[in-house]
Amino acid sequence: MNVHSALTLEDLRKSLPELAAEARHRAEEFEAARHIAPDFVIKLKLAGVYRILVAREQGGLGGSLRDWFDMASTLAEADASTGWAIGHGAICSALVANLAEPGFVDSVFADPMSSIAWSNLPRVTVSREDAGLRIDGRWSFVTGCVAATHVGGMVAWPNDGTGTSPRNVVALAPSAEARIERTWDPVGLAGTGSHDVVFENVLIPWERIFDWPRGKPRTQLPTAVFARGTWFISMCAAATHLGLARRALDEARRALNGKKDRYSLLPILEEQAVLRSLEAAEGMLYVCRAGVITALDEIWESAQRGEPAGAEQRINARLACVTAVHQGERIVRDAYGVAGASAVHRAGVMQKLLRDASCLIHHVSANLKTLDDIGACRIGLDTVEDSII
Repeated sequence: MNVHSALTLEDLRKSLPELAAEARHRAEEFEAARHIAPDFVIKLKLAGVYRILVAREQGGLGGSLRDWFDMASTLAEADASTGWAIGHGAICSALVANLAEPGFVDSVFADPMSSIAWSNLPRVTVSREDAGLRIDGRWSFVTGCVAATHVGGMVAWPNDGTGTSPRNVVALAPSAEARIERTWDPVGLAGTGSHDVVFENVLIPWERIFDWPRGKPRTQLPTAVFARGTWFISMCAAATHLGLARRALDEARRALNGKKDRYSLLPILEEQAVLRSLEAAEGMLYVCRAGVITALDEIWESAQRGEPAGAEQRINARLACVTAVHQGERIVRDAYGVAGASAVHRAGVMQKLLRDASCLIHHVSANLKTLDDIGACRIGLDTVEDSII
């Protein structure tokens, strides 16, 4: 029996505070190891975090985008690496559930410990055979690959000489058929385990290959809304940075609580400059969070009606999420700036938050070039489908 068939969203909500507390407590351990500890991954899997966006009838929890966002941002507030890895992994599961062949979907989600990790940054050679695609090479930045049961990534469909448009697909293999090369050693988000995954002459059967990011869903489920585009990766980055920003503001106030100015002997937390800086950051956090939630709710409402996310909805979601990432990073820096001399300690919480916030602003789904792509779509220079927003 699939253990997840008995789990509910309410079960996950009840377990989330304890999971977040453990992630917070063990964050430095995960950073040093460069992946989330295996025993904690087991707890996360048993709680159903990877299946929050998988339908009940497929063995998941049947959650909404808001349920996913609340989970990912809560875990990110505790530990950004955990939030990013779990949020990303949950969406990989949803994509497999809606894009892959039913037989493969059934086999994946029959295992209560299953999770999927892939990357869209291939350095591979691909050849087509009767039984599938033979792949040799590697993918970088495969978040969560250490914990995954299936790994792989996006590849270009071999040229068949017909002059058809380029086609990208995802090919997945059981982790036992791949090799993980531990290349992930960043300044921040080190606990995500985003190492290289290496295929050495691996044959991937057709049933484990599906089109993405221009895939057509095989289901009529609400989560089929993920089938086209890459906007949801920005959503992962936004949830991570909103969690980081919330934690940074709380930690700054905690660091200053009870401290007095050495000259005036007045409480530092009551100084006008500190009050103004922290409240301006609170306002920005509130606005960014509200914008992301509004965009996601609008998409989910369309999904509930069986409609795909429209061009304007995807543009708005991408814009809200990219803005949240960059403003979230600024909020962390502002909180660090007022937190006082204790913030400079290498082993301190503020240092880790600053490191973690410095990474996703460079991610392909959230860097400033993304604004160029969004703007081009908005004024008609490009289309959402062509740009894969």
